[in-house]
Amino acid sequence: MLILLNRIRRLAFFVLLCVAWILTGTSAAGQAPAPAHRVLVLYSDERLLPANIIMDEAIRAAFAVGTKNRVEFYSEFLDVARFPGEEQQQRQRDFFKDKYRARPPDLVIAVSGGALVFLAEHRAELFAGTPIVYCSVAGDPHPDHLSDAKIGEVMVPNSVAPTLEMMLRLHPDTRQVAVVSGSGPRDRQFADVYRQEMAIFGNRVAFDWLTNLSMQELRGELSHLADHTVVLFLTMFQDAAGKTFTSRQALDAFAPASRAPNYGCYDTYLGHGIVGGSMVTFEEIGRKAAQLGIRILAGEDGQAAARSESHQAVPMFDWRQLRRWNISEQRLPPGSIVQFKEATYWEEHYRIIVTALSLCLLQALLIVALLVQLRRRRLAEAALRESEQRMALATHAANLGIWVRDLVRNEVWATDKWRELLGFAKSERIDLNGFLQKLHSEDREAVSQTLAKALGGEGGYEMEYRVVLPDGRVRWIASRGRFEFDAAGKPVLARGASLDITTRKQAEEGARDLSGRLIYAQEAERTRLARDLHDDLSQSLALLSIELEMFGKSQPAERGQMQEFSAQVKRLSSEVHRLSHELHPAKLEQLGLVAALRGFCKEFAVAHEMAIAFADRSVPRAVPEATALCLYRIAQEALHNVVKHSGGTAARVELTMEGSELRLAIADDGIGFDPQRMRANGSLGLVSMGERARFVHGLLSVESHAGKGTRVEVRVPIAAADELS
Repeated sequence: MLILLNRIRRLAFFVLLCVAWILTGTSAAGQAPAPAHRVLVLYSDERLLPANIIMDEAIRAAFAVGTKNRVEFYSEFLDVARFPGEEQQQRQRDFFKDKYRARPPDLVIAVSGGALVFLAEHRAELFAGTPIVYCSVAGDPHPDHLSDAKIGEVMVPNSVAPTLEMMLRLHPDTRQVAVVSGSGPRDRQFADVYRQEMAIFGNRVAFDWLTNLSMQELRGELSHLADHTVVLFLTMFQDAAGKTFTSRQALDAFAPASRAPNYGCYDTYLGHGIVGGSMVTFEEIGRKAAQLGIRILAGEDGQAAARSESHQAVPMFDWRQLRRWNISEQRLPPGSIVQFKEATYWEEHYRIIVTALSLCLLQALLIVALLVQLRRRRLAEAALRESEQRMALATHAANLGIWVRDLVRNEVWATDKWRELLGFAKSERIDLNGFLQKLHSEDREAVSQTLAKALGGEGGYEMEYRVVLPDGRVRWIASRGRFEFDAAGKPVLARGASLDITTRKQAEEGARDLSGRLIYAQEAERTRLARDLHDDLSQSLALLSIELEMFGKSQPAERGQMQEFSAQVKRLSSEVHRLSHELHPAKLEQLGLVAALRGFCKEFAVAHEMAIAFADRSVPRAVPEATALCLYRIAQEALHNVVKHSGGTAARVELTMEGSELRLAIADDGIGFDPQRMRANGSLGLVSMGERARFVHGLLSVESHAGKGTRVEVRVPIAAADELS
């Protein structure tokens, strides 16, 4: 993957150069084309070394912006760490001699000391007279060939001494520094240079050189380090067992086992287990070398141009390792660069996290070897299985069925519990039509409409429906879900959860049945009381009124008083008559709901001296008896509440038919109240109205705000109510 990415980058760079050349040619028609330069970049180590990749990109980018001339790049890799020896150098010399005989380079950039030594020994045979830019890195031995006027170098400052000084400042109780280095010839070469630079610290700390060890032995040593120890990692191209690495691969392998903080001198180590170090980045080294090469190709003296270029080491740190070893950022040297700093919690978002993890994983896959890649894949699979097991345990404990539908691929994933709830076999394919066929025939249309509304832009939905199981049993399901949309507003994903609520529905049905019985018993008692008032008390009062009038006629002296008594008895008789009608509205049975409500509103307005407006629209003549009585009683209770509690002077009663629902709304201009508080206090009026609505499968809602009046609304499905009548 890394090779492929490198090739893609080079191809993209080549395409950009071609486009720039074409545009330059078209804008300067008639002018001679700019001369082309051939630049050979000779690397000491292998092509996939991270430092080489970074420097190669930096060199090419610097040439792209620093010169108008066309540049042809050639890259060669000596790989001296894995293929040392004079015989190998002779083969490489012969290969280069034959390859570049017809196309000699105009400039050679030697990356690291191995490449410079090779050029110094074979330059006369290969590239005699060709200027050389020596691109040194930290730890390279200082060569003896820089007196050549054709060789220019931008010196890289000593980095191990500043790194050690910084380590001791951050860990003042350090007694020992464990120096980790490989066993290969290239590792020993770097170690000899660093050993000389570290000699000045011999009287401050003890050094323990962990060099001739296999990777397994090194991990064991690092896991048992003594207290007050820090680790300095140099390079590791090969361990004592003969296994080869890039230094970053080696760091990935041993850093997790270390019980002490790790430091290093190369920026490619950051993010792979070191706390930090004093570093000149490989990007800067490559850029400076390219800038020096451009000046040499322009005719400047190489060594004179090199003296005007310089590198500046910068303290660089990994924020995650600072947290791991409890090192405060305030203790870092001034001008420090801290990488991999995490965002605060409120800045995090799951999409960004997923994207970041994906990018990190992609980077890891491009860098890490196939064995490490396979190991991480297995760990990821194990974590996924564990996550699925936890999810399955949670859903099983909650008795939930979970499903996810990919609307783009038209694929549905569902848990076994969801399949069991809706009667799907484990191997049965799930789609929308199959789902609708499982539903009770009376619920399909409502479910389809609910899903259509959610797809139309509402996104979320909640619904309850019945499922007919293969054995004929009916199961009630409560479902909640949400649709997700892309940037264009097109639905791409749906997910939801379902719960068996059959037991709850049965309990509600039992409660509704009991409530209905109580309501019917109450209405029966009201009817009996109304009949007694009308047939007995009302008639007795009428007879009394007649007798009082006759007595007044027979006794002229008492006629005025008798007439007053007779009038009071008549008023009492009218009140008894009104009370009888309220207890049992005969108009409801004789004239229907609309006429009964209109008459009640008119009588109530006169009795309580308030304005009541009544309006009806599209109400069917034949309203089921249970529904009519329910709505009539709710209107009675609501208007009585207006008189008793709201202090309103006007009310409006509306009775309308909307689709398959009959809607009754009562609104007033009173003082209002808090519905939630009233329900919490157990308001009998609201409870009674709610029970009546539930009895006919209706829904009662109450809206009220302080100073803005109250609105009571009830909706009753006529079809459902018809079954009860």
